[in-house]
Amino acid sequence: MKTKKWIAALGALLLVAPLLLGGCSGEKEEKGMVEQASDKVAKKAADYINKPLDKAKESQAMQNAQSQQMEDTVQEAGGE
Repeated sequence: MKTKKWIAALGALLLVAPLLLGGCSGEKEEKGMVEQASDKVAKKAADYINKPLDKAKESQAMQNAQSQQMEDTVQEAGGE
């Protein structure tokens, strides 16, 4: 089930990328409904990918802080 979501997110990004890159003409234009919808899908796909990565980074930071706290406690107790 998760692979289907990843494939859908990747497909959405592949569909949106040419629209975003093709629109780099230097002129400021109003975004049409298609571009707005594409941007919305691209943002959701990016958020879907980044959310687990952010959680993993937070978890790693907490683990590092706990490890450092344990090391400090051992040093204070005269363990090393």
